[in-house]
Amino acid sequence: MRDERLTLKMLQGVNARFLGFCPASIGLGDSIWLMFSLFSLAVATAMLVPAPLAIHISPEHQALEVRVELNLELPEVFINALPSGGVVRVVYPLRVRSKRSFWWDGRVWRGEMTSQATFDPITGRYRCELLLDEIVVASSEVDSMSDAVLWLKAPPSVRLVLSDFKKLDRLYIRARAIFSTSTTWLVFPDREGTEWVRVPVIQKEPETETVEDAAPAPSG
Repeated sequence: MRDERLTLKMLQGVNARFLGFCPASIGLGDSIWLMFSLFSLAVATAMLVPAPLAIHISPEHQALEVRVELNLELPEVFINALPSGGVVRVVYPLRVRSKRSFWWDGRVWRGEMTSQATFDPITGRYRCELLLDEIVVASSEVDSMSDAVLWLKAPPSVRLVLSDFKKLDRLYIRARAIFSTSTTWLVFPDREGTEWVRVPVIQKEPETETVEDAAPAPSG
């Protein structure tokens, strides 16, 4: 009984502090229900927030079409360097691995995808490029800085050719984002954008029961 009264007093204190309730006007059951509701609301809110780095994968024959999407704002120092003529980059290290049961996961492919943009004062436009292992695979020119930032955060997809194409259900991709910028005279230190993100190549969809699969109703 003493423990129950102590728990009730603690819960009432939390309610009184954050919600302005009167401690004597709420019972233990209402307090537990309220705390559970607040917890459920916090979990639901967290689920609505997009992941810092999203990886979209489309398997092809002996290759993977990979597209990344950064859901974070670029640091202010990098945004300020963009219109001044500095080269602003977002480097996305990519790792393709195969799951193993009794040993370290096998390395299938590794490399770096770099999305970069720079302002050309002569044309007044932003030159955007996408590099895969330092080779330009896509390029574009845009008029506004917001479009250049969009190129940095959501570049076009790249095609990863796999020499050793394992079973797709065993493959997964690891990636992260690194912010980098430099000018003709200065090179700024790189800054970590996100932690490593791991995404399986084959996204398993939840099974749904069809009408044919449903058990027949008992007769009689």
